[in-house]
Amino acid sequence: MSKIILAVVVFLVGMGISRYLNRAEDLPLQVRRIGARLAFLGGIVVPALILLLSTFRIIPAGHVGVALLFGQVQPVPLREGLNVVNPLYDVIDMDTRVKRHQARYDAASKDLQAVHVEMVLNFRLLPEKAAEVYQRVGVGYSNVIVDPAAQEILKANSALHNAAEILQKRPAIKADVQKELTQWLAKYGIEMKEVALANIRFDQSYERAIETKQIEEQKAEQKRYELIQAQRQAEIAAATAKGKGDAAREEAKGVAEALRIKGEAEAAYNAKVAASLTQTLIQQQYLARWDGKLPQFMMGAGATPLIQIPLPPSEGRR
Repeated sequence: MSKIILAVVVFLVGMGISRYLNRAEDLPLQVRRIGARLAFLGGIVVPALILLLSTFRIIPAGHVGVALLFGQVQPVPLREGLNVVNPLYDVIDMDTRVKRHQARYDAASKDLQAVHVEMVLNFRLLPEKAAEVYQRVGVGYSNVIVDPAAQEILKANSALHNAAEILQKRPAIKADVQKELTQWLAKYGIEMKEVALANIRFDQSYERAIETKQIEEQKAEQKRYELIQAQRQAEIAAATAKGKGDAAREEAKGVAEALRIKGEAEAAYNAKVAASLTQTLIQQQYLARWDGKLPQFMMGAGATPLIQIPLPPSEGRR
């Protein structure tokens, strides 16, 4: 529209100069004629060029053009590249590339602890919704729509968890925030790409309490570990002693069993030998070892005779 106004101004100026020169009697006739013609041509050609160039509009890559006719938004946006448009249109470039928005949001946990979250949002304007977004909120949709929505959704999700759970459930909270924010912004023609909870902090007093608790838990865990190690060492020592005792008992059992078997064998042997020793066999063995000497009798007066039986040499030695 501004170009149209410029063309009209140029046309009026050209026509005015041409008319003035035609009536300027103090100038030479030749000068007046040439000047008037040039002013007339300029007043016609320049506005015509302005109007001709106004029918072409180049939209840069990653943008769309929102056309306005006397302030009224046209429903169909202009795509990137060369577009032929009504020269009366005013065209507003709107960026449809992914934008990165980082901000610090304050919320509260379920147990009323203050939570401070550094959140990063990646989003983009849907090209087909550019005219609608411009008509409803203008080009500053990031501050008007995205930022307040992120604040409210984060508050709602933080209030569902205690402060001690927020760090542990960080991935789940991030997923819930992204899901709800995606649904919310889709109503306004904005596509949510990614949400990141870059940093989560609490008040200093609460962080000190958490740090103290973690230190105590680490100490308790260390003590439990040392106790478990001591119990394991005691179990190993007991198992080793038990193993040695079992080995000694098994060895004693083995020796006793060997002695028992040996005794039983000797008893069986002796029984067999005793069973085989008859009176006849004993006499035969005695005769076999007799040296041929007869027994000697010794008589005393009125006494019982004594018989001296010589023993075999071997038995005599024993």
